Amino acid sequence: MRTVTFGELTRTAFGGVPGVQAALESGATFTFIDPGTGTLPTGTVFTVINNTSASPIAGRFSNLANSLIFTNNGNNFKVNYTGGTGNDLTLKVVP
Repeated sequence: MRTVTFGELTRTAFGGVPGVQAALESGATFTFIDPGTGTLPTGTVFTVINNTSASPIAGRFSNLANSLIFTNNGNNFKVNYTGGTGNDLTLKVVP
């Protein structure tokens, strides 16, 4: 089982190669580390996986369900596996 830390995401962690469908390894987990402080503006979007293929991301992080809202450092983030151009993994700051 592999753990992926946002900010240290690598191609090998999710099988992403430009032009090829991004595929998450079975059982991969996601760890979010926010070294900053302060409240981010609502609506701010962070792209975790920029999937350059036309296909959706195959699989999900085992601890990061689509539409999940989690709190980190006083900010609420909503997970979207169809964010960005429609096939990216994004985190959006929500109230």
